[in-house]
Amino acid sequence: MRDCKKNQQKIYYATYSEQIIEYYRDTDGNIIYDEIDGEQIPRIKCERAGYNNPVSFYANISAGKGTAQEEVFGVSLDYTKTISTSDMDLPISETSLIWFETEPTYNADGTVNETSADYSVVGIAKSLNNVVYALKKRAKEN
Repeated sequence: MRDCKKNQQKIYYATYSEQIIEYYRDTDGNIIYDEIDGEQIPRIKCERAGYNNPVSFYANISAGKGTAQEEVFGVSLDYTKTISTSDMDLPISETSLIWFETEPTYNADGTVNETSADYSVVGIAKSLNNVVYALKKRAKEN
């Protein structure tokens, strides 16, 4: 199965990078440390997943989960849409995020805002000339 250009739409993906640690800071912006057994340990506020900057690509995205012919992942996998492409070199994995209905947004520190992603990847099915990604809609805050 090959891509038909008229069916392709602009989509963004971001691949997982690393955990981002946020520290508590004082009013001057300096990291607050606690002394434990004579060692200075930074006070951790939270940890969150870090992602590389989103990259745009064009592919066919389904209107929604539907017929048995499109059930390439079986009936037990819970997914909302699929992306189909003949670009076998995309680095998208099951830890990647997808933006289709909205544009990616960024945090104040310049990192991508992972909560702005529309979908997460929940399955990948590769064939000789085609790859299909199963997507799950992500809940967003208003």
